[in-house]
Amino acid sequence: MVEDASKDIEGVRKTWDAHANRYDKWYETFEGAVEHYVDWKLLEEYLPENKNAKILDAAGGTGRITLLLARMGYSITLCDISPRMMDVAKQKLRKERLLDRVQILECDVRDIPFPDESFDFVLCWDGMIEAARELIRVTKRGGKISVFLVNRCRGAIDLFQEDPTSALDLIKSRSGHVRHHEMKRRAVSAEEAQSLFEAGGIRVLDIYAVCGWLPLLPISKKVLKSRSWDEGFFNQVTEMVLGLSKEPSVGGMSRHLVLYGERI
Repeated sequence: MVEDASKDIEGVRKTWDAHANRYDKWYETFEGAVEHYVDWKLLEEYLPENKNAKILDAAGGTGRITLLLARMGYSITLCDISPRMMDVAKQKLRKERLLDRVQILECDVRDIPFPDESFDFVLCWDGMIEAARELIRVTKRGGKISVFLVNRCRGAIDLFQEDPTSALDLIKSRSGHVRHHEMKRRAVSAEEAQSLFEAGGIRVLDIYAVCGWLPLLPISKKVLKSRSWDEGFFNQVTEMVLGLSKEPSVGGMSRHLVLYGERI
């Protein structure tokens, strides 16, 4: 079992290392820019008012969020399993002379090398509920947490054309798994996510349905992949996606859920 886990970790590391130099390119497209904007707008209202707060960006990759936080004056610890992804983050931070605000280290978010209650705010946008216990452990009491999770309903929808039987099993299951970023991940509903985090000592503040909305809207692939766009249309789309993200009745259609909570 230990050997299998080591192989799994090494496979994920190699996959993300291979993606490192092109990962940020997707966020330069219309679709990526919309998702980035929505992610950030939801996060903003939960950020600590105190700029001296200790923030952990777990599985933070190329520093998409760390860079924005550093620009705001926060000090952040960025950790990731991929050295090459973190090298890209270092380059971006160094270019803006913000590297001194960020501690960067390699680790698996299922085994975070910090003592209990080390951080005032913890975010992990990697879609891994398997890391929940560790993320909660390093969050201070009274601190906030933000975690992306694989949405079970959307996972079943995406799987249906390829394997209808497995898709039906997933939609009926309370512990189904999907392949996500080269790893087998547990997929959950919003209700399951709330129960799991509450059982771990988190008061759930909100759960939003995020990512994967644009392919479901009547927007051409040409626009989704474009790297220049009309700002008025961009604003309309982001307003629409923010509305969908906050609407429980359609939450099952999103690719991820993002949970915000407070450790009690």
